[in-house]
Amino acid sequence: MVLVQTPLRISLFGGSSDYAEWFMHSPEGGAVLGMAINHYVYMAVQPMTLGSPLRYRIRYSLVDDCQTVDEIQHPAVKAALKYYGIDSPLLITCFGDLPGGAGLCRSSAFCVVILKAIQTHFNLPTTNSVLDLASEATSFERHIIPETVGFQDQVFAAVGGLNFLTFDRTGTTVQRLHIAEERLRELEQSLVLVYVGNTRNAYSMAKKQVSAIPQNHDLLLDLVEMARAGRDVLLNSIYPLYLLGGILHKAWKAKILLCPDVTNPNIDTLYEHGLRCGAVGGKLVGAGGGGFLLFFIPPENHINFKNKIGAPCVTLKISTTGSRVVSLNRESTNE
Repeated sequence: MVLVQTPLRISLFGGSSDYAEWFMHSPEGGAVLGMAINHYVYMAVQPMTLGSPLRYRIRYSLVDDCQTVDEIQHPAVKAALKYYGIDSPLLITCFGDLPGGAGLCRSSAFCVVILKAIQTHFNLPTTNSVLDLASEATSFERHIIPETVGFQDQVFAAVGGLNFLTFDRTGTTVQRLHIAEERLRELEQSLVLVYVGNTRNAYSMAKKQVSAIPQNHDLLLDLVEMARAGRDVLLNSIYPLYLLGGILHKAWKAKILLCPDVTNPNIDTLYEHGLRCGAVGGKLVGAGGGGFLLFFIPPENHINFKNKIGAPCVTLKISTTGSRVVSLNRESTNE
């Protein structure tokens, strides 16, 4: 049995500039500042129970009991088994710390975790590069499933950490940001996720944003510059971290201009309420339409904020590790 853990992520600045439809055609390229967080998706892969009449059981929010791969309803699991040509009877269990469709890249993390789990379970030849895993997961999600996705989510899931990513025609570059421990703790203590209360199909939202790229060149350049500005604030201790809150607010307003469907009256009301409760700024994470609002709140205001916001709050820390095998029992593995 193989159990693989893969982190979810939050993107602070630069989202939408990581779509190939932008950076492959723009000389300025794309840039994203974000982090993997200590909330995860998990996948366990093991041989089907001896004597079971089934060849496949896939357990997630539903249960797929199947005799053939083609009968599997979960699109990523079905695609992955076909991708690797797997026909061994399997029990696959998928679960996560936070709901899907909430803007934390669970779908992309799921693609990373299933590829790594199957590679490990069947001892398939792979490279040791986490960036190669991210690249394979991106190609898998974009071309094999296929869905409309950018290039940041799989990197955060595979690599982990606090990173500044750049995208251009030559590929993806990862700059791991190393900041003082005290400043890192202040950053973590300043960020709170607030659940909006509804999830959405991230892929459909992404399609709308991609379709809006051609007429939003200047706006996307602004988003890239916000990512660079956020990186500079983090790396230079002369800047107070609360400046990130103002950039988040600016980025949220820009995201709405890029694609008005990312918000709705309920989200707008909760966002404005969050500012009144002590947040310096914030934004909806992910493609928009629902999920989690991310607020930047000075640590001394946290208790007051949580008491007044009136919605479920999730605190977070940066996950320094990316996708990793947390349990491996070769004796129970079909090879």
